[in-house]
Amino acid sequence: MLDALTLLRAMNGIHEEDVVMAGKLYFNENTARKTTKRLLTLALAAALLLALGAAAWAAWSIHISRQQDLRTDLKIEENNAGSYMEYDVTQQEKAGSAASLVLLSAVNDGEEERIYVDVSPVAKEDIARFPSDVRFAWSIAGTEIGGFAGPQLPVTLSLSGDEAIRKAVLEYAYDEETQTLTLQCYADVKFLKKAMADLDTDSVPLQMHMTVGENDSHTFGPVPFMLTEEQNRTFDFGHAQYHDEQLDKTIEIVGLELTPFSAVWKVRYEEAASFHAPGADPEAYRPWSMLEDRVCIDAKLIFSDGTEFSTGGALTCPYEDGVVRLHCGWGPAINIEDVQRIVLHGLVLWENT
Repeated sequence: MLDALTLLRAMNGIHEEDVVMAGKLYFNENTARKTTKRLLTLALAAALLLALGAAAWAAWSIHISRQQDLRTDLKIEENNAGSYMEYDVTQQEKAGSAASLVLLSAVNDGEEERIYVDVSPVAKEDIARFPSDVRFAWSIAGTEIGGFAGPQLPVTLSLSGDEAIRKAVLEYAYDEETQTLTLQCYADVKFLKKAMADLDTDSVPLQMHMTVGENDSHTFGPVPFMLTEEQNRTFDFGHAQYHDEQLDKTIEIVGLELTPFSAVWKVRYEEAASFHAPGADPEAYRPWSMLEDRVCIDAKLIFSDGTEFSTGGALTCPYEDGVVRLHCGWGPAINIEDVQRIVLHGLVLWENT
């Protein structure tokens, strides 16, 4: 489970042990599409270079490069993943302002939107003070809704210490020539829907904020942002019963809601409602908490090529509508349409027949 401090540090690129692990996602294109897209890109690049000049070309090219990196790491086409939106950066650049915010792409993982943006200008000397003296956040203009953001770094990167973190941000998330910084923010879908309702609109004015030291703050944007369409697949396990020998407890696994980037395991057990209520006895709940995580971690999604995938431990576990909803999330997409079997040790929860 994630506490508030861990989430706060994660949104700014730091884990509790001062480890940076931020997500980038993967994309493969077949030869025909590569050729077509390359020709279109070159033609568009030539037109933009003539129309906008060298400075605008440099900014546009860094946005395109960041988008390609994100597609690559998210494994969008490789795993036939939906729940993904990519934005036309050329039109945004033409309409840009002095304090620029450019939408790159977004992922809907069912409960949260991961939003990737470029902000500029960001001075190199300010980035050199990250993470100890610089913070990033996002907000919806005209509302009190917002959250934390952080520099976008490769998912395979593991770093310890502020100096290593600063070097990684400068290398992977910052472009000195255009003073552009790539950020990732997590926005709760419920909050975004509330903002849409409050503003009576189907898009929200998204803006980013950078605070340096105590008083030096910068705001980028706003730009209009809409929810990304969600791709999901639902599995019904009926009343599957799993007995854990070590804990000597039995849990009912009701079903699974799966997106390319997240899972919600739905489980039931005796006194689940009281254990998830405010003021519950943590010691009495502890073995059930362990069993909830074992379901998420030990259950395996098996694909047609025989490879297996674990959804990992639960990040949140609210009790809703008679079940505990164990929400798990990860970085690169999986191919949810290729799941052939779901097993938990010797128990087959679902099989494609």
